[in-house]
Amino acid sequence: MIWRSVVGKLWITIIILVTLVLILLNLFLNEQVEKTYVRDQKKSLEQLAAEIQKKFNQPGQDQIQYLNNVLQVSELFHTYIVTLDSSGSVSNYGVSPHVPNVPWQEVLSQKDLNRVIKGETVFIKGKVQDRDPNQFPFLKNDVLLVAVPHIVGGKTVGAIVLYQTQEQLSETDIKRWIFYSSLIGITLTTIFAFFLSTRITLPLIQMKKAVEKMARGEFSIRVPVRYHEQDEIADLSMTFNRMAAQLEDSIHQLSQEKEQLASILKSMSDGVLTISKYGKIVLSNPVADQFLSLWEGETQKNTLPPPLQDLFNKVTDDQKEYTGDISENGRTWVVVMSLLYTENQVRGVVAVLRDVTEERRLDKMRKDFVANVSHELRTPLQMLQGYSEALMDDIAETPEERRELAQVINEESQRMSRLVRELLDLARMESGHIQIEPIELPLNELVLRVIRKFQGLARERQVQLCADLGDSLPMVYWDEDKIEQVLTNLVDNAIRHTPSQGSVTVHAYFQNKKVYLEIEDTGSGIPEEDLPFVFERFYKADKARTRGQSGGTGLGLSIARHLVNAHRGNITVKSQLGKGATFRVELPVRVKTEMG
Repeated sequence: MIWRSVVGKLWITIIILVTLVLILLNLFLNEQVEKTYVRDQKKSLEQLAAEIQKKFNQPGQDQIQYLNNVLQVSELFHTYIVTLDSSGSVSNYGVSPHVPNVPWQEVLSQKDLNRVIKGETVFIKGKVQDRDPNQFPFLKNDVLLVAVPHIVGGKTVGAIVLYQTQEQLSETDIKRWIFYSSLIGITLTTIFAFFLSTRITLPLIQMKKAVEKMARGEFSIRVPVRYHEQDEIADLSMTFNRMAAQLEDSIHQLSQEKEQLASILKSMSDGVLTISKYGKIVLSNPVADQFLSLWEGETQKNTLPPPLQDLFNKVTDDQKEYTGDISENGRTWVVVMSLLYTENQVRGVVAVLRDVTEERRLDKMRKDFVANVSHELRTPLQMLQGYSEALMDDIAETPEERRELAQVINEESQRMSRLVRELLDLARMESGHIQIEPIELPLNELVLRVIRKFQGLARERQVQLCADLGDSLPMVYWDEDKIEQVLTNLVDNAIRHTPSQGSVTVHAYFQNKKVYLEIEDTGSGIPEEDLPFVFERFYKADKARTRGQSGGTGLGLSIARHLVNAHRGNITVKSQLGKGATFRVELPVRVKTEMG
């Protein structure tokens, strides 16, 4: 609304001030006019009335003729004369022929008339209703009236009344012009006020619109400056523009810093959470969002999950940094939580989360490796120690017994040597140092050679070993020694874990531009829950997965997996408990790259 704007307030203020000034001036002028004009008119009327009264009292004076002469002269000055008897009626002396239709009785009351008859001169200024039908019926006219005693023969017989109406009074005209002047002054003041306020408020309106745009993020906005005026408004506009420029620069720098910080947080491999002192999440990076998603649906938005809430309470209560582990859905995070300060006041808490699942798994594997190696070496070492002590103590009495003890010592030492050699090979493979030297060779000859190698062991264990070679097997381009080692490990493992009267079959076929080698046995099989672990080191060393005393090191399947992966292939296993197992090797026909 205009009344609430600067223009409206300024206009109202100016109008009120000007109106008060004009009202006071009007009152002052009216008072002065009344004091001056009315006083002069009263004096003139009183002098005229005194003169008429004096002439009336002279002996021999024709009063009627004298009054008529006076009336003719007085009308020229808009003054009217009426003679009244003691009852207030017009006497025989009459009235002016052109007396206005004014009821003077409304001004000169009977009480005032009695005072005149008693010899007093009465002056009255009042208002009467205009009886002229052509005039507005409620218009009031001012009347100046002077009444003196009418004395005839030394006796008061009535009153001589002289009066003037508003139509003849210049005081009314003066007041009217004062009123018109006041209206003109107020109108001109209004126009000036609007012009002045517009000149003042237009820059303010422009600044208001500029501020609104800046609130919406448009910091490049500027307001026009009237340099030719060089007043306070121009100074304010220039100051506003300098402030806007500085604010734009500051916002730009803050935006760059925010983007840089967001990029850093986004690229971090660790999760970062900024938490207010009330426990609400203020800032998080993508890694932290993934961590929080584990409790999605269980906690409200921007609320800490229970594990973090407990750690947050410890940090805020004890006012010091805390580190703890959180495990959820098979993964483990290390959380470091510390306080954030602003001018020695706690502003919140920052939490850094690191996924250490793989590290913990590798650490567990290292510990398991040491335990498994110790377990594998302990048995042969104990046997070597025991049998060597038996030889030293001459427990064996015959050469055959000594030869038997020496045979056991030799077998255990070979087992230890094989374990160490395979550990070294496996370590070299896991570090990526596998040298592939592919050559072209017939696949069927490679499979048959491995079959012939294990025929003796198969007959010894009463296991049927055979090959199932598909038609049109291609020439392959592999590292012959390493693929033969894979087949050797798989066939040896199958024979050792297949009971007597069982069978082991090696299938070889070509399909979809790849070669498939499958070693199928009819052994006891592998439990379903253990299948994901069969290619780990020392698989047999796990008591839950041991299928008998086979004399192996537990590293063969792990070595086979690394060799197959080095040929850009894949190895899998399918098994059911009590129904045997099938190891499947998938290889490309040609391997042209070297893995080093």
